[in-house]
Amino acid sequence: MSALFRIFYQSFIKPFYRENAGTFVFVFTMFFFVVGTVDGAGLFKYHYGLIKALLSIKPFLGAALLLWALYARKCAVFIAHLLRQPHYQFISIFRNLPLHRQYLLFFITDFILLLPQTFYILLVLTEGLYLHLFPATVLVLVFLLACCVLLPVRHVHVLNHPEKKQCFFLQRLTGALPQFAVYPQILIRAVLRTQKLVWLSIKLFAGALLCLMSMNNTLAHDDLQLMFLLFSFGVLANGVFVNHLRRVEEQYLSFYRSLPVPLIRRLAQYACFNILLLLPEAGLLCFLSPAHISVENALALGFYAFSAIQLLISISFVKQMAVKHLVVILLLLFFLGYFILMVSGIGFIGLLFLLLAIILFLTRYYQSETIIS
Repeated sequence: MSALFRIFYQSFIKPFYRENAGTFVFVFTMFFFVVGTVDGAGLFKYHYGLIKALLSIKPFLGAALLLWALYARKCAVFIAHLLRQPHYQFISIFRNLPLHRQYLLFFITDFILLLPQTFYILLVLTEGLYLHLFPATVLVLVFLLACCVLLPVRHVHVLNHPEKKQCFFLQRLTGALPQFAVYPQILIRAVLRTQKLVWLSIKLFAGALLCLMSMNNTLAHDDLQLMFLLFSFGVLANGVFVNHLRRVEEQYLSFYRSLPVPLIRRLAQYACFNILLLLPEAGLLCFLSPAHISVENALALGFYAFSAIQLLISISFVKQMAVKHLVVILLLLFFLGYFILMVSGIGFIGLLFLLLAIILFLTRYYQSETIIS
């Protein structure tokens, strides 16, 4: 069994964590080492309060279950997609194994893929038992067991019936876009096809935190700082797949560089892509203002989000970065924005980031050809 599992490890587990390493490093760094200590509460006290709120507030619990379900779906789709790839045809030899051994192999594989989620769910279960919040705790436990039991069933079915392909609503929606779509639409389609679950999870998590924060504060100066940190966390998390998108561009869209398109128009196209990417944040800010956030602060936050993503896009043309370098850049921008907020306003951060983004793009776009090649 160890030799068989080694094949599964090299075929599924290692590629999954290599592809999503940037997301895991950034989220765990922000979630356990940055956001939990910005208000002076300390890591344990912060997560104790967060888990207590999660188990006590039904909408918060529903949002958490949805995020966990999206991550489980990402694991399920990742393996199912690989099983249908031509270069994974050798996996068909495992059909000769008894079904219970196929199930056991996929159970161990899926359990390892679910470990980042399972780790935090176990913390939730432990605190739920300690606080005697049994209904919510049982619901979370049932969800965890369902993921561990049902995902291997799905993968055993795909292994033995590879001709039956799944068809998801988002795939149909993106497939309905015209083939002659402009470049920003092509980039959005690439995001929806390759990183849609990461994108959706980030939007839901950051949006839920921002809603809870904004609906339960007095909009004092310190509250606005914490609100900015939560919003900045959600915005900068987009950099994880902005860097991945650049790789997709160089692999499949390199022909675009040879087209006679003015540099300013290229910048405008990336700005249009940026706006489409941030539509959920824009809708959330419109929903929260003016009842919970003033119109001025909502506009400032929206402008900051646009300029920050535009700066990340421009930085991606300086050099293709490894995961550890990308995380360093994201953390630097996060702390830079916070320190500037301490002495100035959110609007100034947006202006500074936008100016840097324009300068970097105009000076490094064509030079990036030689760097990447």
